Amino acid sequence: GIDTDRLPEEKRRGLSVDIGFAYLDFPQESLRLELIDVPGHERYIRNAVAGLCCVSGVLLVVDASEGVMPQTREHLRIAESFGIKKGVVALTKVDICNEDLLKLSLREVEDLLKERELSFPIVKVSAVTGEGLEELKDMLKEQACRSFEDKSGRPLRVVVDSAFTVKGWGTVLRGNCTQGKIKKGEKVVIEPLGKTARVRNIQNHGKFVSQIQSESRVALNLPYIDPKEVKRGFWILKEGTYTKTSRLLGRSGDDVPVGKRLHLFFGMKATEGIFSKVGEDVFLLRLKEEVVAYRGDRALVLRSSGEVVGSFEVLHPAPKRLSKKFIKENLHLLKDRYEGYLLKELSGEGLSGDLFLKLTGERLNPENLREAVKIGGRFFHREYLDRIKTAVVEFVRNELKKGRIGVPKAEVLGRFQLREEILEHLLRNFNEFVTVDDLITDLRNSDIESLPAFKRLKELLKDGIKVRKSLYLWVSPKTLSGLR
Repeated sequence: GIDTDRLPEEKRRGLSVDIGFAYLDFPQESLRLELIDVPGHERYIRNAVAGLCCVSGVLLVVDASEGVMPQTREHLRIAESFGIKKGVVALTKVDICNEDLLKLSLREVEDLLKERELSFPIVKVSAVTGEGLEELKDMLKEQACRSFEDKSGRPLRVVVDSAFTVKGWGTVLRGNCTQGKIKKGEKVVIEPLGKTARVRNIQNHGKFVSQIQSESRVALNLPYIDPKEVKRGFWILKEGTYTKTSRLLGRSGDDVPVGKRLHLFFGMKATEGIFSKVGEDVFLLRLKEEVVAYRGDRALVLRSSGEVVGSFEVLHPAPKRLSKKFIKENLHLLKDRYEGYLLKELSGEGLSGDLFLKLTGERLNPENLREAVKIGGRFFHREYLDRIKTAVVEFVRNELKKGRIGVPKAEVLGRFQLREEILEHLLRNFNEFVTVDDLITDLRNSDIESLPAFKRLKELLKDGIKVRKSLYLWVSPKTLSGLR
């Protein structure tokens, strides 16, 4: 086995103080189950949070001689706050319990699971006699296979829990790869440091590997990074695949205090923030410092005392429009059709695939953009295009009525803060306007003959007519008939 108690204090006291790491291999299924041991004592609840934020399922250990303890409930609530709904209960020390006590403990666990609406299987085990250990392994394997979600296609995100120097190798950053994959030799970014480095070596539980992917423990050899600058909760990412933010829109419970400074954990990153209610169960969260977040991420909310308040689910990592009126009018889109919300929020800026990837960690699917028009690699809401077309037409008409020959494109771009590709798209769909010499004009009502471009065209046409006449005089009709 693997002893996850590595600190001298843990060895001396016989309990976990900080998170520890182990694994369980199932060769026939080509499965490695990564295990994170989290402290059970209430004094180390923050360290428990650091471990629970990176997992997709829990092994809830309940001492049959003690039954369900307050820490048991707290750990389960933290797991739920991070969206964890899968797990197994190990009812331990069954060898020292009489039948009545065992039944009582079992009933307490069943009641707790029912209360939390969880369907974890319960396995009775004894580390001394070995009772139930094989059954527990099989149950863990079954739960892991059933709940496995392949996140290797998403952008890389490694949650760092330690940094140190190895003689002859340099700096090593150790953590959990929660999504994406990384190969030896690739370049990464350490946030919030903002520093880049190239991966020299990769290890998984002490063994060198050429690459690693999601749901794996990883140690990355990153030379020239000062380990003293790296803190627990930092992220390792790839350039252009994420966004740093200090203002987020998200969903939380009604019991979250509004207007008060609270403690939050985004992954292992501890920070502080203030909630403002926007509508229904949606809040605007202003953080003390920037974090890396995608839509769908969850943060744990705590009071300064360490008491768990609830969770915060990210709906929009980097909102640009903070008007409560706008957010309330589009709450249904924010919750259920994020692409539609972004189209309305971004309006003239347009939604690009790169931005969507940074906000969600997923590729943009054009099929989800039925209300959009693609122009120059970006998607724009039809309502916005119709509205801006009406405004441009009205403006140009009024300017032409003043006696102007035409309106420069640059003037229209500046007045309406338009991207050039949008104006070109609109001009191609105008029935009454054309562009001549970078002027938008109406051929029916403008004095087009005074335009320099029109004058040049007339001169060219005149020259062409003269040449044609000269050719006709030089080549006689008789010669032409001979050529036929």
